[in-house]
Parts: sequence; structure tokens; C-alpha cells
Amino acid sequence: MNIFNPIRYFFRKLLYQWIILLGLLTVTTSCQSIEQSVSQVQRIENPAAENARFPYLSPLPDGAVLMSWGEELNDGHALKFAVYRHGQWEKQGEVAQGAGWFVNWADFPAVTAIDASFWVAHWLVQSAGGSIYDYDILVAVSTNAGISWSMPQTPYQDRTAAAHGFVSIFPVDRDAGIVWLDGRNYIKHKSGSFALRYVRIHRDGSFAAEQLIDDSTCSCCRTAAAATTATGPVIAWRSLREHSVRDHHIARLLQNRWTTPLPLSQESWSMDGCPVNGPALAIRGEHIVASWFTAEGNRPRVRAAFSSIDRLQFRKTFEVDEAKPAGRIKIEWLNDHAAVVMWLTAMDNATKKASVAVRKIFIDGTMSPIKRLIDISPGRDSGIPQLIKNESDFMLAWTSAAPGYGVQTVRLPLEVLAQ
Repeated sequence: MNIFNPIRYFFRKLLYQWIILLGLLTVTTSCQSIEQSVSQVQRIENPAAENARFPYLSPLPDGAVLMSWGEELNDGHALKFAVYRHGQWEKQGEVAQGAGWFVNWADFPAVTAIDASFWVAHWLVQSAGGSIYDYDILVAVSTNAGISWSMPQTPYQDRTAAAHGFVSIFPVDRDAGIVWLDGRNYIKHKSGSFALRYVRIHRDGSFAAEQLIDDSTCSCCRTAAAATTATGPVIAWRSLREHSVRDHHIARLLQNRWTTPLPLSQESWSMDGCPVNGPALAIRGEHIVASWFTAEGNRPRVRAAFSSIDRLQFRKTFEVDEAKPAGRIKIEWLNDHAAVVMWLTAMDNATKKASVAVRKIFIDGTMSPIKRLIDISPGRDSGIPQLIKNESDFMLAWTSAAPGYGVQTVRLPLEVLAQ
């Protein structure tokens, strides 16, 4: 593999985006399974600044939602947050601000609630002496629900100027865990691969020993994690195997060690470059649901599957959208019997917009029709739309189109999905 030479990496990513865009331009949203846009979506005003971008939604134990976002300043960036509870924003704050941050549409800062008071924030900063694609992860913790934050630290000891990003943070007992894609071996060994690495974050902000989960991964697809106190964490990511096959793998943390990675998807999608399209996971009881994007066989599509936690075997696969969708997937459980997949559809030829769409998938193997919720920019400016189930409904958040940007939030009542 040789995909992270900075110039080659940049142009391959650019080429892939053009391939996808050209595919989108040939498709409209006239597929019979797609319904008209849902009128019951209700917009929610939020406290983010006009130029804010890249929202991230994290659940709190009482059903409230912690939303974080980034704001561009005259001399840098800031990571801010707010809590939405009982229909209003009742708490706001700032984690950090500074110059030299690395921020893009697929790899951006966020705040994750581990429990009601223990929160973990991360952001990315350019590596000293490195190239434009060399950046480090900084982590800060709060044990008082965002009132104060620890001094930021990198969760690894290695100081190679390389890419470190695409972070997922999740509960591990009363602590937190962090996984990320790490490019140190690519830089050190020239012909090496990216890797998926893990560190446990203690409540005092200290880190346990680093663990290697997968020594050959895709370089820029987002990782995914889901966890409960009963099951512990499960993670998914896009791996890189022989012949540039870029399918997804999954693993579970048991007794503080990660299980051997198992295939999540087995399409055998081979491509010479990263698709910048990661998976999504959600856990409920003893079941886990996963969704992912693939373009194997020149057939871009969104897929999903259920499994029990103990086996992690995803046998029955749902074809959620086969009409050349863009991907950027999120997934949430609706109830004990169904989950909701959210993604970005193909671009409509007439409006030049894509739709944020949802579809219910049921454990019994059936699916509801696709529902289009909102029309948004199909480009990178819209970031990765977010979906979360809160006290009584779902919340969606995304970034408005360039050049104005701005974070948009809407409420999706449960009864809309029940129709």
C-alpha cells in the first residue's frame, strides 16, 4: 500500500470525490421507494454561532442531548458545547480554543458524554514539523459536566509526525475509551499501513497502556463505537486487506482486551484510495445493529444488519439504499424490534441537493419505505449529519452549505417514523 504520500493522497481523495459526484449527477430521487419529504420535521433554534460547523450529538443518561460544534475564529478555532433538555438549551460552554488546529468535514472535534458528569473532548492539532496531513489528537476531560476541563494531552507516547485522527470515544466501565486511525507506521516504514489503536482514559485524565487492534486499516474513514454498561464497547472500522480490499471489521472489548477483528461486511470492495465513508453502530439489550457504505461492483449502496452482541455475526443484510447514495451514515434504535438508519442520498438532478433520508429496518428482516427528511448540500460543506434519540423523539443536526455555514438542528417526532 502506498496511499499516504501527501500529494498522491490528496489527489486520490479528490478523484474519488469526483467519481462519486459524477455518479450522483446521473441519479434523481424519483425511485418509487422514496416518499415525499416529511413535513413534520420541526426546526430547533440552537446557540451555535452563525459560522459554526460540524455538530456532534452525544446522549446524556436522563435523555438530554449534549451537542458540540466547532467555530472558526480570527486566529484559530474553538470547540463549544450546549445541552438540550426538556425542549430548551439550558447549558453552554467552551472546551478550548487555539491556533494550528486540523479540522475538516470528515475529521472534526467533539465532546462525548460518558455519563452525567464525566465528559471527554478531543480535537486535532498540526504536528510540529510535519506536513499538512500530519496531526495529533488532544484529549481533555471534565468530571463536572463541562464546568472545567483538564489540561489537554495526547493519548499516545509516540511522537512521530503523522496522521492521527478519526476518533471514537465511548464508555468503558466508569472510565472512557478512545480509538483512532494512526499513521505512524506508514511514516516510519514508508510502505507500512495505517493502524487502529486504543487507549483507556481514566476519570483523572490519565491514560492506560496503548493497544493495537488492527495493523492495516483504511486511512481516512471514520471509526464507530457503541457501548452499554451491560455489554461493554463494540467498535467498527474500515480495514485494508490484500488487493486493496476495504471492507469493514468489528471487535469487542472483553476483560480489557480486544477480540480478534471479525468481518462486518464481506463485499470484497477493492479500490486504490480511501472512500472517506465509515460505518455506524448502535446497541440495545443483547443486540447490535450496524450500517455501512460500499461501492463494490461499481454499485454505491447503504447496507445494514443485526447481530447478537456475543456472536458479532451479521448474516441477514439489508439493502437500505441502492440508488447510488453518498453514504455518511448514522443509526439509532427505535425500539426493541426496529432501528432507524440515516444517510445522505444521491443528488437530485433538478434541485442539485441531496436528501437526509431515514429508513426503519426490523429484526424480523423487513424494511419500511425510505423517508426523505431534509434537502441539503451534497458536498463536503454539509459535513456528516448527526442523529440521536433523546427524551421523546429524535434530533438531527448538520452544517449548512458554504460559504455561510451554520449548525442546523431539527426535531423528528417518533410518530413520523411510526407512519
